Amino acid sequence: MKSISESVVCSRVLNDTRKNTTKRTANYFFVVTIAITLINVIIFATCGRDTGDISVRPNWGRFSVNNLMQTVLNTFTHFNWQHTLLNMLCFLVAGMYLERKQGSFPFLLFMVLLIFFTGFASAANDISLSWKGFSGANYGLYGYIVIEYIFMLFQKRKRDLVNIVSGAVVLGLIYLAMCFNGGTSTIGFEWSPYDLLHNLGHASGFFAGIVSGCVGQGLECLIFGRKEYPLDLSRK
Repeated sequence: MKSISESVVCSRVLNDTRKNTTKRTANYFFVVTIAITLINVIIFATCGRDTGDISVRPNWGRFSVNNLMQTVLNTFTHFNWQHTLLNMLCFLVAGMYLERKQGSFPFLLFMVLLIFFTGFASAANDISLSWKGFSGANYGLYGYIVIEYIFMLFQKRKRDLVNIVSGAVVLGLIYLAMCFNGGTSTIGFEWSPYDLLHNLGHASGFFAGIVSGCVGQGLECLIFGRKEYPLDLSRK
């Protein structure tokens, strides 16, 4: 009789079959994606749009630790319910896709680093500290997924039909998300990636995701090279 953890490790639905799945790299029912979604919803339900200020300057033209922490706090703060739920819907799609490929524990570490990295990119820009929402982190995910998909196409050990099709579907949904015009009070739609090109916070997050994707995937290629992952999902 298999334990729950063993069943999770062996699940071909929860885990990417092209990765070496162990208890440390298994996807535990998308727990990280669900937890981050609930945290954002609970924060808005209890605090609304005002979660306080860390930085003493309303605007800046240079990086500082206070500004970085303010951007991290703002990541979990939204203007209204529409803003919250739209961001969480976008995150659910991207988060579940990556958590299945990376596993819950690696994905948790990845999200912590990504939130600080996208915050760093935003804090280095001359933009207002009044921006709020998880969309900066979402755009970091988008940039990372684009790079991860490109690398996957050229690596036999990671490429299979499920990854190719699911990745293409997620990229299509990401492009649609980038075509939104608005989101806090009204919603419009353009055929070009309007939301990416007209929001410096989104562009900063996307750039941070591109950079982290290139670094992460590049290091993975150097470490594993042409090695094939063992596909025996019964390994502990």
